[in-house]
Amino acid sequence: MPTMVNKPGYPEDRFILHWLDDSRAQRILWLLEILQLDYEVRIYLRHPQTWRGPMQLFDVHQTGKSPIVEIIHGDGRPPIKIAESGFIISYILRNYDPNYILTPTDPNEQLEVEYWLHYSEGSLQHLQMALLINSVAKHIAPHGLKNIANLVAKGLNNGYYVHEWRMNMQYCNDRLEQNGTGFFVGNKLTAADIILSFPIYENIFDNLEGVKDCTRDKRDLRKVWPHLGKWCRMIKNIPTYKKINQMMDEEVEDLIALNPKFDYAKQEK
Repeated sequence: MPTMVNKPGYPEDRFILHWLDDSRAQRILWLLEILQLDYEVRIYLRHPQTWRGPMQLFDVHQTGKSPIVEIIHGDGRPPIKIAESGFIISYILRNYDPNYILTPTDPNEQLEVEYWLHYSEGSLQHLQMALLINSVAKHIAPHGLKNIANLVAKGLNNGYYVHEWRMNMQYCNDRLEQNGTGFFVGNKLTAADIILSFPIYENIFDNLEGVKDCTRDKRDLRKVWPHLGKWCRMIKNIPTYKKINQMMDEEVEDLIALNPKFDYAKQEK
């Protein structure tokens, strides 16, 4: 059951989201926007060639990853810093969604949402990361080993990762069909849809040509998994989702124009 951590008579808690372009942090921003929390976004940009995040993120958290959320308590308690998308979403829902905006009221549906928070990061996302890394192996392998790296990576993808990825995508498509409401849990948008927006919509259905390069699958995935395709069309047209995407596109453009000086690991230069 959601509870509110803000104590009566104290200012609202503030949130600082450490946001990296084209990352899972966009989901956290969407969550904060939907719940109308008091947030600030600090932007970090990837290296244009290696696609790695800047060293400045290590000043925020030892892993150097995004998203990271800092919570400044309005009642004077020490601030906290939390990482990992699923945990961030779970913590914010438990403490800052008293009106059940993204949390179902039904206990069984609450369990379903919790399941998808773990499934998205624990089962689905790593498969897609492996596909991506293997697909670019020939480009990052040392000179003279590119052909070997390409053969090994292609064998791994074709022998394991593509099959597992297709099986999981079919599973997600089937769960949407079984629920029958257009959402993953219940009959409204929940945190399950929020967390799955990155691996399913942004990584796949908003990147169909890239997926073809990774999987060598030339089929129209909107026809292969029609319920996922319909869900993605719904997601991209939600006003709050459109708002944060437009906002961050503009913020990133403005930041790039200022020629920010981010530091990257020496081997990435």
